[in-house]
Amino acid sequence: MGKKVVDQRIPPRQPAWNIWQGLFLISLVTFIEYLLGWLKTPNDLDSMRGILSFIGIGLGDVLLYFGVVWIFLRLIRRPFSDLGFVKPLRRYVVLGLVVGVLLFLGIGLLGNALTHLLGTPAPQSFTVAVKGVNYSWEFGLLTLLGGVVAPIKEEMLFRGLIYPPLRKALGRGKGMLITGLFFATLHFDIVRFLPLLIGGVILAWLYERSASIWPAIIAHGTWNILMAAALWIQRS
Repeated sequence: MGKKVVDQRIPPRQPAWNIWQGLFLISLVTFIEYLLGWLKTPNDLDSMRGILSFIGIGLGDVLLYFGVVWIFLRLIRRPFSDLGFVKPLRRYVVLGLVVGVLLFLGIGLLGNALTHLLGTPAPQSFTVAVKGVNYSWEFGLLTLLGGVVAPIKEEMLFRGLIYPPLRKALGRGKGMLITGLFFATLHFDIVRFLPLLIGGVILAWLYERSASIWPAIIAHGTWNILMAAALWIQRS
């Protein structure tokens, strides 16, 4: 009986949705964002107005995703816990912090090496926004967005929604790899594709290992916060 309970922990071994439904939800939200004009990056990210607009769109994006996923789960009569929103063991919380630091160091070094080899890519919107802040409270809001809000959304989608049906169909190894490929591809950054792929696989492994989405969120958030702090220090 005890072994059976362990096998049924999150991520679900038999998710109530398939990969096509997950991809449809992401496509649906992307289409709504296009209609709202949220896919366009503000041009004035070096001003308070541009930064606040960027933060507002980021928060709206998260609320939109949660709303669509919530409706979907209600329709199939499944709880949010099926996405991994369950309390993790304490050791996995610590592991999430450690993995986040290692991702920042290891992926950062690999990214720098690829930049020297392949050239410097266009900076991502978050990087431009951090470098354009004029006040510490702006940096605090951006860090909250990039280090807390965005990781919750991205882990819910990539590890919570996409990974379980891939794992069911292809097994753990291929499921982690394809989830990482998807994670890297949707960041639209060719130079950083390999580091993001590795990061995505590691986050899927952490989700699989801990049977909870929260350690992956903690690792992802730690990674982002350290990157934001590095950009802030470099800017100063």
